[in-house]
Amino acid sequence: MKLCTQCHQRFESSEWGCPSCGYAPPVKSDFISFFEDNLSPLESFDSSYFPGLYQLEKDSFWFMHRNRLIMMAIENYFPDIKDVMEIGCGTGFVLSELRIRYPLLKLSGSDIFLEGLQFAGSRVPDADLYQMDACKMPFIEEFDLILALDILEHIEDDGRALEEIFRSLVSGGGLIITVPQHQWLWSRQDEKAFHRRRYAKKKLMEKLRERGFCIVYSTSFITFLLPLMIFSRLYAQFPVGGQKEYNPLRELKIAPSVNRILSYVCSMEEHILKRGGYLPIGGSLLCIATKGS
Repeated sequence: MKLCTQCHQRFESSEWGCPSCGYAPPVKSDFISFFEDNLSPLESFDSSYFPGLYQLEKDSFWFMHRNRLIMMAIENYFPDIKDVMEIGCGTGFVLSELRIRYPLLKLSGSDIFLEGLQFAGSRVPDADLYQMDACKMPFIEEFDLILALDILEHIEDDGRALEEIFRSLVSGGGLIITVPQHQWLWSRQDEKAFHRRRYAKKKLMEKLRERGFCIVYSTSFITFLLPLMIFSRLYAQFPVGGQKEYNPLRELKIAPSVNRILSYVCSMEEHILKRGGYLPIGGSLLCIATKGS
């Protein structure tokens, strides 16, 4: 069900024109936009990095590892879904994997950056893509599953975003979240990536339960690579060769041989988690929840 952003009327329609007040959201660069012109997305990400990210993520051990965990979670907990939304979909890397794995799924994605949506549209041309603020979602009981993958840490009012997600899910619908974990890992990378916080598992669980979610499963990941991650963040505190400008893609630009080794290490985590295991500590946190019991 759709929700008019002007008069807040609920309506069922294949189109976005509100039958009550007649308002229709504008189209920007071929995408329906619910993002207000007076708001600036610049304090959350530098959109100039999208082309580089688009090229790097398809071979990156990190993005491939996270994709496998997400697909594993869907297979284990939400095998019968029909309608999926990814908020903060970026270049559409996860959506494209979903399209390969589940060709009949109805896919939707959103991002505040039109630049990211353009790449997502090239990867998954049949997905419904929106320019949208996760704190102002124009849906009511619309999706079977919502993905929020490394996006909540960018949102100042993450509680509001969770409330919007809750309203947008059908009863019994699912939510899959990944976030950076452990505040003691906070570093210059977090600051330059416009992170608002890193998460403690207990705190995230509290926020979800307070908004009506039931926790189904949670685990850390990037566990076996945690020492390397700590070293990388310590090393990044110091400029190398006079280069002081921060580049968030730096950690992804690694030699193919090293990438293969890191991918193999991550596969050991997947072996544990595939069997329902749990990792108590790691650079990231995966949480699976449902709307109601």
